[in-house]
Order: sequence, then C-alpha cells, then structure tokens
Amino acid sequence: MSGSPWAWALFSVYLIFTSYLAYLGGKKVSGGSDFAIGDGKMNPLVAGVTLGACLASSATFVIFPGFVYKDGLAALIGFSLPLIAGLATGFLLFSPPFQRVGEEVKALTVPHWIGARYQSDGLRRLYAGLTLLNVAYLVLVTVGCGYVMEAALGVPYEWSVVGIVVFVFGYTAFGGVYAHAFTNTMQGGVMLMMSLVIFFSGIELWQSGAVIAELKETGWTAPESILYRNHWEVWGVPFLTGIALTTQPHLLTKALYVKNLREVYLTIGLGIATFALFCLVLFAGVYARITLPEGIPQDKVMAQYLTQAFTSAPVGAAVAVAILAAAMSTMDGLLVAVSATVANDFLPGAAQHEASGGERRWFHGVWLNRLVLIVLAVLTIGISYSPPKVVLILGQQGVLGLVASAAGPLLAGLFLRGPLPASAAAASAVVALGIHFSLSLSGSIVNPSVSAIIAMAFSIPVALIGAKVMPVKA
Repeated sequence: MSGSPWAWALFSVYLIFTSYLAYLGGKKVSGGSDFAIGDGKMNPLVAGVTLGACLASSATFVIFPGFVYKDGLAALIGFSLPLIAGLATGFLLFSPPFQRVGEEVKALTVPHWIGARYQSDGLRRLYAGLTLLNVAYLVLVTVGCGYVMEAALGVPYEWSVVGIVVFVFGYTAFGGVYAHAFTNTMQGGVMLMMSLVIFFSGIELWQSGAVIAELKETGWTAPESILYRNHWEVWGVPFLTGIALTTQPHLLTKALYVKNLREVYLTIGLGIATFALFCLVLFAGVYARITLPEGIPQDKVMAQYLTQAFTSAPVGAAVAVAILAAAMSTMDGLLVAVSATVANDFLPGAAQHEASGGERRWFHGVWLNRLVLIVLAVLTIGISYSPPKVVLILGQQGVLGLVASAAGPLLAGLFLRGPLPASAAAASAVVALGIHFSLSLSGSIVNPSVSAIIAMAFSIPVALIGAKVMPVKA
C-alpha cells in the first residue's frame, strides 16, 4: 500500500473535493460571527455529522487501536461504551441551557459565553488564553496523521506533518465554520464507510472465534496499563471524562450552530450515533493483537495493521484517506474554535471590534482569526516534529486541563440563576489547573483523566459555593 498510485490518486481527489467545499464555505463568510458559528441556522443533519466527526479524530482511528492492541478488552471498553454514555449525558445536560444563554448574549465562543454570563471581560480573556491548551491535542492529531501518510503515501514523516498542517490550517483560515461543517459532512461519510470496512477486515477472525478468545484472555482490566488498571478506570473514569469533554469549545459551541432546542437534540442524537459507529475501528486493535507480533510501538500499530490487512491497493488507499479525513475533521473544528476565541476574546481590541458591528471591523476580525491560525500552524509543526513517546498522554493533559478549569464556571453559569461573581469562577479555574497539572506532570497520577476528575471534584464546589457566598461586583 505504501506510496501506491491508488493512494496518491484517491488522496488527490480528496484534497481537490475538500478544497472545493472549503471554497463554498469561504464564500459565506463575511465577518467574525460567520467565521465562528455561522448564521445559527445550520441544518441539524450537517451539524450532527460535524459533531460526530469532531468527536472521532485520528486518535480514534490511529492512536486508540494501539491502546487496544496493548491493553485488550479493558481499552476496547474504556474508549467506547462508558465514553459514549458520558458524552451523551454531557451534551443533554449542557447543550440546551448553553444555547439558551448563548442566544441571549449573542455568544460566539465558550470564553465569550463565560465572560457574558459572569459580566467579566477579564474572565473572558482568561478562558480565551486557556483555550491554547488545545494545541496539545492538535499535536496528537497531527502526529497520528503523519504516521498514516508516511505508511500510505510513502511521504517522510516530517514532510507529512508540514503538508497536513498547511492544508488543513489553510482551508480553515479561508472558510471558517462553514468550511469546517461542509468538509466534515463529507469527511464523516468517508469515515463511516471505512469504519465498517476496517471492522469487517477481521471477519475471518470473528468466524474462527479468535476475537472472542483474545478478549477473554486479556480480561476486564489491564493492571499494567497506563489508563485501565482497574474497573474504576475502565468504566467510571471514561464516563465522567465523557461528560467533561462535552464542555470543550469546539464541541459545546455546536449548540449555537442550529436555531432551536429541537434541532439541538437532533444534532446531539446524530452526533452520538455517528461517533458510536466510528468506534468500530477500535476492533482493529484486537485484530492486531492476533495477527501482528508483540512489541510494536502502540502509536504505530494501526499503520502496520492496515498495511498487512489491506493488500489490495484501492481498498488500502481508501482506508488511509478515511483516516486522514478523521484527522482533518477534528483538526479544523479545533482550529475554528481556538482561532475565533483568540481573535475575538483574547487579543486587545476584540471587544471594540465586536461593539462596532461594522463591516470593516468584522472584516478585520476575520483576518485576526487567520493570523492566529498561522501562529498555531508554526507551533503545531514545531512540537509534532519530535513528539513525546506516548502522544495521547500529551494531548489528554492539555485538553483535560482546559476541561477541568471550565467545568465549575460552566456548571454554575448554566444552572444557577441571577448574576454570578467572576471571582468564584476564577478561583475554581486556579484550583482545577493547580491540582490537575501538579498531579499529572509530577507523575503522581499517570492517567490525565484521573487527575482531571480529582481536580474537578475540588474545583466545581469552589465555583458553586463561591457563587453563593462571594459578592457580585456592580
């Protein structure tokens, strides 16, 4: 499959079609609001598939099967059933009130929403700055994509990293949320088809009973695992992490894409169903345990399995393109959220741009978004050139740090009535970040999800109790 004409032909078609969709999206962008969330009247089918595609990044297609290869049944469960249940729970809890308040304050981003709810520009800028922690997840996606391009197209890893970042950052900079939604709908369709192809690539292993036997042998927990040493880490941690992950800026803002509560629920249902189908690719990790030798670096397991399983050049090329689509679908969603947040909420003068409402001001707001994307591209390439040994841990540390810091202020803002003190939200963020990173980076707790959950157990009460006892500044 490596460097075959089929792979290059299909990838070229994919790039051309994606570029065309981004061009169509770019024609609809006339200002900063359009770039960030569109006109708020997106078709829920498009929004739902976009949500599902964002949930299933290249980590689902490339990195997670490597953990299944290493940890067996425990990882297969942890990355699917409780995580799906947690995501569904979080979206159903948070999206409806987030949309309601978002419409009232005309929010474009999660930091914008928090700043408006607490009536604090300082808090808005604080969370805009924290959004940059998503760079860690951008690196995770880029690294996974680089490994696949290297195996499928024969492009050296370093050039793969540069190519994927330049292309995705480029079309996102041009088309904003419309490019993200249009391309994600197409990418989601490709990913769904290839999820089924990858799952059924092991049909003979199912028929022989090898899959069931392998899963029984590995057991419900993996004591030597980084993530799944006991039942709590297999079932409880992924469920709570799923709930928390729904507060990520590029996910929660999907509630602002559609126009009413009914469409929010439809978007959530379609998104969760789409993601559940994507999780079928996790079985590739089981197939790799059976068919590949031991000792393969887990971040490279999927690439090696695909090379072995799909000796037919056209099929192998299609699978590789699907995985690259998965990478792009999450990357462009993150980029829209991060660039819109930095440009609209963090940089000096953002509030004045918003207040003026003029066409010229909004035009400059779009170019601020694009400038931010250029800076992020350079940073992502630089880190991805020499990724850490287990890149998933880096990605989770950054994302879960952001999630933990926002959980308390969002819960208080969503479910408590009346004016709220910004000091309570700020204190909650400081507690969450301090606990999460001190536990995670010190090595006291290896699993970033566990350190984030511990951090939220302390920081959420700070936000809720603080909202009741701390004074609201006039």
